[in-house]
Amino acid sequence: MNNSQGLTLLELLIVMAIVAIFAVIGVPSFSSFVAKERLAVATNELYNGYRFARNEALKTSSSMTLDAVSGDWSLGWQVKNSAGTVLFESKVPHSSITVSASAVTVKGMGSVSSAVNYSITDATDTNCILILTSGQSKSQNGNCP
Repeated sequence: MNNSQGLTLLELLIVMAIVAIFAVIGVPSFSSFVAKERLAVATNELYNGYRFARNEALKTSSSMTLDAVSGDWSLGWQVKNSAGTVLFESKVPHSSITVSASAVTVKGMGSVSSAVNYSITDATDTNCILILTSGQSKSQNGNCP
């Protein structure tokens, strides 16, 4: 009786072929998953930034402003109080994400001067954050109305 240990070359090639097939099938779906997650993260961070600004305005009864860092949304966004002190700053969104927005100032009672729509876009998808004059907001998939 021969007592052999290990794999033969043929067994190793078959296992490598199976792994290659799974990789070819899995990589495209994983790439689209990563892209959707990047968009979701950017949308949630901007939405949470607005909600933080509104909560702080209500808590302190003073104005809070959500604006782009150095005037460029691709660098992230920040919440400042009426004295200009930065209370919250987001991380820089992925380079594939673009944000179309303008600064919004939340008044001490939680309302804003005019309705604002934030559009967050990547190569294939768009999300929208709608802010009403009352200060209420919602996030939705798809283009802004």
